[in-house]
Amino acid sequence: MKKKVKKFRGSRTCGGGSHKKRRGRGSRGGAGNAGVTKHHYLRTIKLVKAGLYQIGKYGFTRPKVVRKDYKIEREVKETLKKLKKEGKLDDYAYKFLYSRVELNVGDLDEIIDKLVELGLAEKKDEKYAIDLTQLGYSKLLGGGDVTKAIDVKVYEATSKAIEKIENAGGSIITE
Repeated sequence: MKKKVKKFRGSRTCGGGSHKKRRGRGSRGGAGNAGVTKHHYLRTIKLVKAGLYQIGKYGFTRPKVVRKDYKIEREVKETLKKLKKEGKLDDYAYKFLYSRVELNVGDLDEIIDKLVELGLAEKKDEKYAIDLTQLGYSKLLGGGDVTKAIDVKVYEATSKAIEKIENAGGSIITE
């Protein structure tokens, strides 16, 4: 059986009448979801019943960060608030310790000396040691530069963070 398109070979408009017709999106009732509640309503209902179309807003819910040890985190945040009220913790260190679930290695490098003063980290010879899980952090990110050798204990760390810490002479222990 011969296809219908063969009949139109060589014709200018392929059976569409004048060359002015079949232009733009008007000849098909609009583009995209135009008319799904108006002139394309019945088609939409049939597609919905067949499971091929969904009416309204849809998408996904962003997954929440899984935090372990909520009790420890709450205690640490209360301790941080108390230290700030007593004047032992400045605004800069408080901001990085309190506000985020993740911490960049560059930020950690900047505030590690302050953390040693506060007793939240230790310094042995030229090497620092810190347990970020006790501070409520779940992830260490690779932003910034590391100039000090730091041994870090954390739940998760990005590959870039691990690389930067190890290049500076430190190590990362993940749980």
